[in-house]
Amino acid sequence: MLASIAGMVAFGGIIAVAPAAAAPAKAPVAAAAPAFTGWVCAGSPIPDGHVITMLNANGCSRGGSWYLEPARNGQWTCLGSPLPVPYVITMLNPNGCGGMGRYIELPRNGQWTCLGSPIPDGYVITMLNGNGCGGMGRYIELPRDGQWICLGSPIPPGYVIQRTNPNGCGGMGQYIVRARAAA
Repeated sequence: MLASIAGMVAFGGIIAVAPAAAAPAKAPVAAAAPAFTGWVCAGSPIPDGHVITMLNANGCSRGGSWYLEPARNGQWTCLGSPLPVPYVITMLNPNGCGGMGRYIELPRNGQWTCLGSPIPDGYVITMLNGNGCGGMGRYIELPRDGQWICLGSPIPPGYVIQRTNPNGCGGMGQYIVRARAAA
């Protein structure tokens, strides 16, 4: 909570916030390195843009092995797998991938994500759900002028917090508007 307040400066009742995020994220461009799919020993480096999708405790002389694949929209991955930018976690499965599976998707406007999932650049958190995604769900949207967001949500470049509400969004809501040049 303090981190989200640290960059704020008050100007005549309006709180200005340093830019926090860029334009909405897009699917990653194909990497220069070739895509790899297959089993590797646990502890091996994982190529950029790849995720762990299966585990084998008996692989690599009982040291364990991981099955790696390039990340794609709508894919189950293992807990502990890298989460390539800009993917978000949208579901959890306590029986998946040897203990916990995570479903990853590309971000979109009006999407529920799991607590612990990154908030993609250009998005804000507008709702919380204490029963969502195995403990806490967060609803992400593209920002718009005159929108209530949750405390701790990124503040997109060009927006300022104009009001707060102690009863909003599970604890504190913030009203954002587009910053306007002084006349």
